[in-house]
Amino acid sequence: MKNTHKDQLLVEAIEIAAKVHEHQKRKSTDLPYIVHPFEIAMILQRNGVEDLEILAAGILHDTLEDGNLQGSNLENKFTPRVKELVLFASEEIEGRDDRPWKERKTHTIEGIKTLPFDAKMIVCADKLSNARSMLRAYEKIGDQLWERFNAGVEDQKWYYDGLVESLKDLQSYEMYQELQEVVQQIFYRKEK
Repeated sequence: MKNTHKDQLLVEAIEIAAKVHEHQKRKSTDLPYIVHPFEIAMILQRNGVEDLEILAAGILHDTLEDGNLQGSNLENKFTPRVKELVLFASEEIEGRDDRPWKERKTHTIEGIKTLPFDAKMIVCADKLSNARSMLRAYEKIGDQLWERFNAGVEDQKWYYDGLVESLKDLQSYEMYQELQEVVQQIFYRKEK
C-alpha cells in the first residue's frame, strides 16, 4: 500500500466502501447505507480513536458481510491489520445463511468476548450505530419496527443484552455507555 499522505488510508477506505454500498439502503429505509460506516468512524473518533487502521476498518467493516467485496481485495489495498480488523468485525461469512438466526447471533455474542480490544471498539461503534437507527425507527413507527427483522422483539432484546454484556470491557467509553442507554430505551420502556 502506497501511503503518500497520512489520510490516504481513510480516503481509500471511503472510496471502496462507497462503491461497495453504492446501491444499498439501510434496512427498510431510504437512507444510503454509506451513512452507517461513516457514523462508525465518527463514533470511534469521538471515543478517542486516532489510529487510521482502526478507523479504516470501521469504514470497511460491512464490505465483506453486506457487500460483494472479497477478503483478497482488502489484502491487496490495505495492511494485514486492516483486513484482520474487518474480519473480526464481520459475522462469520461462510455458511451464515444456513444456520438459524439465534445460532448465528449466539456465535457472534460469544465471539465478541474473545476479540482483541481494537476489534471490540469497532464492534461497539457498529452496534451503537445500529441501535441508534432502531431507536429512531421505533420512535416513528413503534412495534412495526420488529417486522423489519428476521427475529422479533424478544429475540432482539436477548441479542442486544448479549452484545452489551460481551462488550463490557469497554464500559469506560462513552460509546459503550450510550449503547447501554439506547438498548434500555428500545427494550425496557416503562409503560405509560
